[in-house]
Amino acid sequence: MHWQQLLKQLSNHIVFRGLHHAFIAVQLRDELWKTSAGRRSQKMRPFTLWLTHILLSYAGDILVSLLLGSLPLEPLNNAQDVALCTAAWYIVFYSPFDVAYAVGRSAACRCLVAPVTALNQVLHIERGVQLATKIYGRSATLPILIIGTVIGSGAEFLKPVAALLINRCQLQNVAYVKLSTNSKLALLVTWLYLVQLNHSRLLLGLRRCQLQLCVLLALTIFRILAVFHRMDHFIWQLENRLCYALFGGLNADLNKFFKRKIALAPRTSFSKLD
Repeated sequence: MHWQQLLKQLSNHIVFRGLHHAFIAVQLRDELWKTSAGRRSQKMRPFTLWLTHILLSYAGDILVSLLLGSLPLEPLNNAQDVALCTAAWYIVFYSPFDVAYAVGRSAACRCLVAPVTALNQVLHIERGVQLATKIYGRSATLPILIIGTVIGSGAEFLKPVAALLINRCQLQNVAYVKLSTNSKLALLVTWLYLVQLNHSRLLLGLRRCQLQLCVLLALTIFRILAVFHRMDHFIWQLENRLCYALFGGLNADLNKFFKRKIALAPRTSFSKLD
C-alpha cells in the first residue's frame, strides 16, 4: 500500500503533471506539422488547439467516467491542473523561436518523459480494472479488457474528435480509431492485471504491487528504447508472423503448394510414358 500511495502522489506532483501536459502538446504539434493546413491552424485557431489539447490531456480520465457511468467532465474541476495544462500548451506552441518545442522533441527530453507516460498509463489501467471489477465482477473478462484497453490508450480513442476540431481530413490515419502500439501495450497490461486478479499461476505468485512495479519498469524501458529504435516496426513484424501462422496465411500457401504439386504430377507421368 505504501508503494502504491507513493506512486499516486508522484503522478500528481506538479513536475510530473507538467511533463505529461507538455508531452501531449509536443505530440499534438507533431501531428499538425505533417500538413500545411495544420500549420496554418496553429496561428489562426488558438482556441481550437487549446480545446484539443485539453481533450487529449484528460483523455484517460474522461474515458473512465464515460465507460463507468459518471460525469465525463469531472476531471476538469481541478482548476490548478487545467491552468498548468494551459501553460504547457502555450509554452510548447508559442514560445519564442520555438525553443520549448525543439527541447521537447529532443531525445533527452523524450527519455525524461518516458517514466511519466508509463506511470500515467499504468495507474489509469489499474484504476479502470478496479472500477470495472466492482461493477461487472471478476468473471467479466471481456468488459474488463475493453475498459482497461480504452483507458490505457487514452488519447488514441479521442483523436477522431480532435481531428474534427482542427478540421483534419477524415481519410487520414489520425481521423479514425486504430489499435496503435500504445493500445496494444494497454491491452497486454490489462490482461496481466486480469490474470493477477484471478490469482493465476501464470504470474508465479506476483502480488499486485510487484506486478505494478514490473509493468512500470518494462513500459519505461520500452519507451526509452522506442526513442532510439523503431520498436513499432518490430511489433509490426511480429504481428505479421502471428497473423500469417494463425489466420490463414500459412494454410493458403500450403494449399497453393500442394495444388501445384498435384497439377504437375500428371504432366510428369505423361512425359515418362512418351
